Amino acid sequence: MKKGHEIKKVFVTGGTGFLAGWVIRELLEDGYQVKTSVRAMKKSQNVIKMLEKEGVSTENLSFAVADLSSKDGWKEAMTGCDYVIHTASSLGGDNMDDPSLIPVAVEGADHVISAAIEAKVKKIVMTSSEAASYPDKKDSNQNVKEDFWTDENNKYVTKYMISKLEAEKHAWKLIHQQSYTKMATILPGAIMGPAMGGRHSSTDLIFESILKGQPAPKVIYPVGDVRDLARLHILAMESEKADGERFFGESEEMTMPEMANVLRAAYPDYKISKVVIPDFVISLMAHFNPAMKVLNTMTGLKYHRDQGKAKRLLGWNPRSAKETVKDQVAYLMKNNLMDL
Repeated sequence: MKKGHEIKKVFVTGGTGFLAGWVIRELLEDGYQVKTSVRAMKKSQNVIKMLEKEGVSTENLSFAVADLSSKDGWKEAMTGCDYVIHTASSLGGDNMDDPSLIPVAVEGADHVISAAIEAKVKKIVMTSSEAASYPDKKDSNQNVKEDFWTDENNKYVTKYMISKLEAEKHAWKLIHQQSYTKMATILPGAIMGPAMGGRHSSTDLIFESILKGQPAPKVIYPVGDVRDLARLHILAMESEKADGERFFGESEEMTMPEMANVLRAAYPDYKISKVVIPDFVISLMAHFNPAMKVLNTMTGLKYHRDQGKAKRLLGWNPRSAKETVKDQVAYLMKNNLMDL
């Protein structure tokens, strides 16, 4: 936000989340007033402590209680806000092929987007997922763009992936039924990078397993650094060029063995395995293990997503996947967050 301009107020959903924390931090450091949702007010102290531990002033941060499972409180919380950055998502649990994930995700999107429209916010920036733009594994298109939508009949797609697809489609449906509130969606892949305040993130286990010397499957991660993704959400919020657009939120692809190579060079004292688990083993195990079914969506991919749109339209400049990996592990080491 440019100095001398009226201070804008931004509502961020899911304030205790990994990505939301970085969005809130970037907004506060940019001079915005920020309001964020928590499921219970006592959780606000976790956000405050995390940010203050990072040296971020929380003077312009406030909280509201709202839950994605209910429409209660959202409109009231957003009233008076200029923008909404919707990062919150319904909890998926351990079974990514649970059909109930789909209506829950759509309902959550409905509560937030409908409330934002009713509250007359200028723009919503919604965190979707590259799961909503997932070609067939055999598709060899080297330039997949954001206008591609996942086919629900793709045999590799999990119910969790469909939930992301349906939630984003429903959000666009609501936006297209009116003309005042604009929207942009951000589609991250694997959200990596350092957390804050000594906290964990969901991708930490990837690096713990590598440093423990476990063999690595040739899983292809579309890496998006959480810090760069936070900045991309804000760039989309601030620019009219983003109105009505979808943006891939990845810097580049990196396989798990490639991550192991990066960490082997950075941490030579650790016995990092060079063994690669063949794709057919993951494919076979996917029939019996829900976690393996998720990994199976990330092996043997022949297509590549075009990551240039956010750079061209918004001036986004993400760091390399190698830097993200090294920074995340350095953070985990510094905070003693791995059981090695």
